[in-house]
Amino acid sequence: MSGDQILLGLGLIIGLGIFLQWLARTIKIPGIILLLPAGMLVGPVLGLVKPLEIFGNSLFPIVTLGVGILLLKGGFELRIQDLKPNVSKAVWRLVTLGVLITLSLGTLAVLVVLNVPFILALLLASILVVSGPTVVGPILQYARPTEPVGSVLMWESIIIDPIGASLGVAVLSYIISPNPFPIPDIFLTLITGILIGMVAAGLYISAERSRRVPPNLSALVAFMFGIMAIVSGELILSEAGLFAAVTMGLVVGNQHFAPAKGIQEFSETIEPLIIGMLFVMLAALVDLNVMGQYLFPALILVGVYVLIVRPVVGLLTTRGLGFELTQRIFIGAMAPRGIVAAATASLFSISLLNAGVNFPHLMPMVFMVIIFTVAVYGLSAPILARKLKISRPGRDALAVMGDQPWIAGLTNALNKAGCSVMLVAPDEGKVKRIRSEIPYVTYTGSLAQLADDDIIDEPHEFKNRVEWLIIATDDPDLAKIVQDTFIRQLGYLSIIVLGRYRQKQDEVIFAKGGSDMLINTPFGLFGRNQDEILGFLDEGGFFDAIDKSTQPDTGGVPQGMKPFLRVLSNGKLAVPGDTSPLNEGEWLIVVGK
Repeated sequence: MSGDQILLGLGLIIGLGIFLQWLARTIKIPGIILLLPAGMLVGPVLGLVKPLEIFGNSLFPIVTLGVGILLLKGGFELRIQDLKPNVSKAVWRLVTLGVLITLSLGTLAVLVVLNVPFILALLLASILVVSGPTVVGPILQYARPTEPVGSVLMWESIIIDPIGASLGVAVLSYIISPNPFPIPDIFLTLITGILIGMVAAGLYISAERSRRVPPNLSALVAFMFGIMAIVSGELILSEAGLFAAVTMGLVVGNQHFAPAKGIQEFSETIEPLIIGMLFVMLAALVDLNVMGQYLFPALILVGVYVLIVRPVVGLLTTRGLGFELTQRIFIGAMAPRGIVAAATASLFSISLLNAGVNFPHLMPMVFMVIIFTVAVYGLSAPILARKLKISRPGRDALAVMGDQPWIAGLTNALNKAGCSVMLVAPDEGKVKRIRSEIPYVTYTGSLAQLADDDIIDEPHEFKNRVEWLIIATDDPDLAKIVQDTFIRQLGYLSIIVLGRYRQKQDEVIFAKGGSDMLINTPFGLFGRNQDEILGFLDEGGFFDAIDKSTQPDTGGVPQGMKPFLRVLSNGKLAVPGDTSPLNEGEWLIVVGK
């Protein structure tokens, strides 16, 4: 390939990988549903992306590093405290008994559907044991099942990836090498990976604890130790690097000796990049003509896994652990295949080809199982969770934070208008005195504790539902702290600041005759009217909510009042709002003297 062709290929891999995940989140579907078809389009169809020619022999080492980093991040997000007895037993059963059932029934299904030798059927079934956090995580975000279902599925998806890959390596080594007893190698790989991961975690924690890591390098230092763990493991034993990555993430994420924000910071940006690149690259390797030949067998195999294998695994592994039947059904209806299956299938197909073993079914079958299982589970999981009545509310709430005396009145008006709202106020004594009269969630603790995702209580559960944040303060330092608490979850455009410390900023923009550049953004929602609203409130003004029956027929607000926000019939904010005639079920939050 020429330099321009390589540059175009790299640009498409990175650009499509990011853009399609952005699009997928916008339309609320798992990104892999778009990434794999796009990779096939720019790869075998248009011939614009040829990974083997672009990367050469470095392709699969790059894939291994990428998968390892994703597992490192997944392990970091696992919390030991979430492992209540029933959860830990369910996870243990899923990655032991569940793996054996999936492997046995999968092998039998492949033998019947494809009519291939037993050892090749076992190889394909080993690869299809895995699921993976890159597909389970996004689906759970949309389905929002109640706990402990989410914890069980995430723990399983992260732990099972290196187990499935190691099973595949063991079977492959039996096929292409004279080693007749590869199973002990799996346990050696596991132990090696765990030891390397613990050492890497210890080195990273020591570096952070020494205070010699500059804050701006913390993310890169975490990335460095993660790469060291993965590379060291892979150089010693194939797939040991994946166990090392999970172990390092798990240890660092659950220790309390040193801050570990570095892993979180680098993973937030690099995870979508890695996912996008890997899926586009691997999909570009697929031969579409061969996939067409195996379409019908793949559909049968997917039916077996979705309708028989996984339900059996879900019901058997959760039996007698105190789970409700609806939770057991949902666990038995969630096993999409992900990036590890795609990566191992691509690597194994080349290894088999080099060894003179003919198994053309491998890649097309694995990729079609990935596409179909992600599509089935991704589209059905949110519906199933709602039907089973185990779905948590989505992001449809708002929080009001600040130190102004009228903050409770604002929250009351929003509650009257049908909003799901939480009041966060530092005046604990005042809130306690009126708590019995407050029909909504309140929080008077520290913002640092509210930002801690490891705490599980009503305010923290509510915080995860927040779609809008109103900061009511004249103190810029407090506003900054509040913003930092929610900025990762919301972004700046979902934060409304109502306070006088913005007055100078407004004067600079407006006094020089400039356009009202901020008026169409939530952050500058109130423009020149902000001072008038605050003036009303300083003179003893109050917040209220008016509906269609109390609004003037021509729209607007009653005389002597100022409009503040518009609340739609579903309880969500319309930002920026307007004072046009209200529809049935809509409200205007107003400020009156």
